[in-house]
Amino acid sequence: MLGPWELRAGGNVVPVRGSRLRVLLTSLVLAVNQTVTTDTLVEQLWPERAPEWPRRSLHTYVTRLRQLLEPGLIHTQPGIGYQLSIAPEAIDLRRFRDLVARAKETASVDEELRLLRAALALWRGTPFADLHSTWLDREVAPGLSEEWFAATLRRVELELDLEFTEQLIGELQELVNSHPTREQLWRCLITAMHRAGRRAEALDAYQRIRAILRDELGIEPGEQLVALQQQILLDGSADTVAPALHQLPHDIPTFTGRDDELTTLDTLLAGAGRTPAPLIVSVTGAPGVGKTTLAVHWAHRIADRYPDTQLYLDLRGYGPGEPLSPSAAAETLLRALGVDSALIPADLDARSALFRSRMSGSEALVVLDNARDTEHVRPLLPGGSAVVVVTSRDQLRGLSVRDGAHRVTLRPLPRRKAVEMLGATFGIELTGSERAAAAELVELCGRLPLALAIAAELAQRAGSLAEIVVPLRAEESRLDRLHTGEESPDGIRTALSWSYRALTPHVATMLRRLGLHPAGTIDVRAAAELAGVPVEPATVWLDRLVAAHLVEQRRPHRYELPDLIRLYAGDMAAHELPGDREAAIQRVLDWYLHAAVSADEALVPGRRRDFLDPRKPRTPPPEFTSPRDAHAWFERECDSLRAYVGWAARSGFAGHAWRIAMAMTTFFDHTVPGHEGVAFYRSALVAARTAGELAGEAHVLDAMGLVHLDLSQPDAAASCFHESLHHFRELTDPWGEAMALGNLALLHGERGDVAIARDHALRAIRLCENLGYRRGTAIGMKNLGIAHLVAGAHQEAAGWFERALAICHQSDELEVESWTRHCLGRAHAGLGDVPKAVSAFRKAIHLHRGLGSRRGQAVVLADLGDTLAAAGHPGLARSAWQAAHDVRTRSH
Repeated sequence: MLGPWELRAGGNVVPVRGSRLRVLLTSLVLAVNQTVTTDTLVEQLWPERAPEWPRRSLHTYVTRLRQLLEPGLIHTQPGIGYQLSIAPEAIDLRRFRDLVARAKETASVDEELRLLRAALALWRGTPFADLHSTWLDREVAPGLSEEWFAATLRRVELELDLEFTEQLIGELQELVNSHPTREQLWRCLITAMHRAGRRAEALDAYQRIRAILRDELGIEPGEQLVALQQQILLDGSADTVAPALHQLPHDIPTFTGRDDELTTLDTLLAGAGRTPAPLIVSVTGAPGVGKTTLAVHWAHRIADRYPDTQLYLDLRGYGPGEPLSPSAAAETLLRALGVDSALIPADLDARSALFRSRMSGSEALVVLDNARDTEHVRPLLPGGSAVVVVTSRDQLRGLSVRDGAHRVTLRPLPRRKAVEMLGATFGIELTGSERAAAAELVELCGRLPLALAIAAELAQRAGSLAEIVVPLRAEESRLDRLHTGEESPDGIRTALSWSYRALTPHVATMLRRLGLHPAGTIDVRAAAELAGVPVEPATVWLDRLVAAHLVEQRRPHRYELPDLIRLYAGDMAAHELPGDREAAIQRVLDWYLHAAVSADEALVPGRRRDFLDPRKPRTPPPEFTSPRDAHAWFERECDSLRAYVGWAARSGFAGHAWRIAMAMTTFFDHTVPGHEGVAFYRSALVAARTAGELAGEAHVLDAMGLVHLDLSQPDAAASCFHESLHHFRELTDPWGEAMALGNLALLHGERGDVAIARDHALRAIRLCENLGYRRGTAIGMKNLGIAHLVAGAHQEAAGWFERALAICHQSDELEVESWTRHCLGRAHAGLGDVPKAVSAFRKAIHLHRGLGSRRGQAVVLADLGDTLAAAGHPGLARSAWQAAHDVRTRSH
C-alpha cells in the first residue's frame, strides 16, 4: 500500500512534493471521474490570496502533476476544469468506504468485524496531518476523521462482544487519550475494565471522563455513561434489596368531598397502561386544601396493584425547616431500596441515575409529598411503569411541560361537600341540627379542608357549631382562632406562613399589597399601582402568586385572593412601614378615581366634573373607545369601586371616597341601584363631611336626591336637592347651582307643580346659557318639558323637547338625547300620534343600548308597551313589556 503522498507511475513509486501540488491531487482524487471547476481549484489552492494570473498558475500545477502520473489520467474540460479518470478501487478512500458499506449490510457480525478491520487497515495516521490547507482543515479532514471514528468505534464494540481480550484495554486507553471528550470510547473502556474484573479502575475512569467533561465543556456525562457507572456500583449488591416496601402513611377513615378528583385520578391510571412511560400526576393547590390527604387516600386505593414497592417521601418543600435537598432525597430513596451506603455516589446526577436503574422494570407506586418546585422533584422521577404522585403548593408547570405530568388542581370544596366534611368529623346529626351555623362556618373557613378540620375539632370541644361561628366572624382574629393549640403547628396562619416564606421579596411585597385591596377581584393595573411598579413586572409577580396557589386568576388580567389568604396578606401588610402602606393606598385610590372618571367621560363626554379638582392622575388612566367599553369596565369594577369608597374613608382618604362615588353616578343611573344607591351615597356623604369638603357634600346630596326621585320618594329627594342648592350657593358655584335647580325642576315637574318647575327650570337654563354650558341648557329644557307633559300640555312639552334635541345634536349629547327622545315619545303618545311616539321610543331604546344603560332601555320599553296597548295592539305590547322585564332582570 502506498503512502499518503505517493503515486505509481510507469511501475515506479513516485513521491508528490509541494503543498499546493498535494492539495490539487487531493481535490482530483476526492472527485474522481468528476470534473472539478477551475474556480473551485483556484479557491482550494489559494484560499487567502490568489496569484495575479490564477488560471495560468493552476495550469502549471496540473502540468507538473501530469508528469508524475501515467499518461491520460488527467483530462482538461475546456472552459470548465479538470478531471482525474481512474478506477475507484485504485483509491484507498474509495476502498475504505466500500468495505464499511459492505460491513453495514452484512447480517453476520463476524463478517462485519472482518470487513471493518480490513477497512481500517487502509488508514495511515491523521488525514493531512503534515499539510496546511484551509480547505482541507475545514471541509475535508473533519469528515474523514468522523468516518474513521465511526468505523473504529463499531469495531471496538464488536470486539468487546465477540473477541474481548485485555489487550483491547490498552488500545482504548490510547484512543481516549487522543480523543478525550468522546464519551462512546470511554464507555467502551469502562466496560472493558469491568469485564476484566478491574472494577476500581473502571469507576476511576468514569470519574476521569466526568471531570474532563465538566472542566472542558461544562456538561455532565450522558445517560448511558451514568447508567453504566450505576451498573458497576450495583454489581453484586442485588441481595441487599428489601423484599417489599410499604411506606404509605395511614389513610383518613373520614375522607370525603373529592369524588370528582378521585375519578380523574382513576381515569388517568386506566389509560396509563397503554404506554411504557411512568404515570406522573401532580396534585397542586393552596395551603390547607387537602393535597396530601387526597394523594395518600388515592394511593391506598390503588396500593394492591403495587404490592412490592410503595415509596413515600416528604420533601419538606414548605414547612418550618429547610426543604429536603434533591440529593438527600435521592439518598433516602436509594437506602429504602436497599442500596448500601458505600455504593451511593455523592453526585446528584449519579444518585438520580442509580435510582432510575433500581426502579427500571419494576412496577412501583411513589408518592413525593410537599415538593417546593419542579427542580425539587425532577431528579427523583423513576423510569419504567411506575406511578408517581407529586403534591405541591406550586403548580409545577415544568413537570407538566417537560415530563408529561398530569396536573390535578384542588380548589376549596363546594359548599355542600364542605358541609359533608364538617359532618364527617363533627357528626352528621349534630351538623344537621345546626344547618345555618354549618353553612356559615364553612364559608368562614374558606371551604378549606384544613380549616374545616380545625373548626370541627374546636366545635367538638365547644359542643356546638354556633359556639365557634361568632368569634370566627371577626376578621382580625379569625386566623388565630383557626388553630388546634399553642404547641401544634397545624394552624391556617402557620400553613400560610410557609408559603409566604418561600416567595421572593418582590412577590412577597405584591402579596402584602394585595392584602390591602378591600374587594374581591383586582385588575392587573390596579395591582401594579398597589405595588408601585409598571404593569409588566406586576404581571410576572402575580403569575408567580398564581403558580403558588396564593392568588386565583379566573379571567384574563384579573386576580383574586381567597378570603383566608387575603386576611393573612393584610396582616403582613400591617407590618410594613406606615409611609409605604399609605403611599400604596394613595396610588391605587388615585388610579381607581381617574379610571372611573375616564370611563364616565366615555359615557357622558359633556358632563362637568368640577368635583375632581384638585386631584390629578399620577399615571395615565385607561382609555375607552366607546360607551359600551366604559360600561363594561364599570360592570367589572363595580364591586371594587364601591368597596374602595368605604375603605378610602376608613383609611384616611375621605376625599377620594366621595369623588369615586361621584364618578360612578352615570353608571348607577344606568343600572337601577335602588335602595343600594341610597346606602352607597350616604357613605359617600359621610366621607365628604369627614373630609370637610362642602363641595363634596353638595355633589353627593344632588346625586342622592336623584336616587330618591327614582325610588318615588319625593320628600327625601326635595330635602337633598334643597340642601345641595344651599351648599352650591354658599360656595358661589353657578355650575352646581344650575344642576341643583334643574333637578328641583324635574322633581316639581313630576309632581305636577308646573309653575314651580317652570321657575326652577328657567333659572337653571339662564345660568347655563350665561356659562355657555350647552348640556345643562338642554337638560333644563327637557325638565321644563316634563313639567308640561305631566300637566297634560303635550304640545308645549313636545316643543321644549324638540328645542332640547336641537342642542343635543349640536353638542353630541347622546345621554341627554336618549332621555329627551323618551320624553318626546310620551308627548306624541299623549297627542294620539302613535307612529311618532313609537319612532321616538325606538330611537331612545337604540341610544340607551349604545350607552349600555339597561335602566333606560327598561323604562322606555315599558312606556312603549303602554302606548301599544292603548293603541289596540296587545300582542306587541306584551312583547315590549316582556323585553322590559328581561332587561331589568339582567340588571340585577
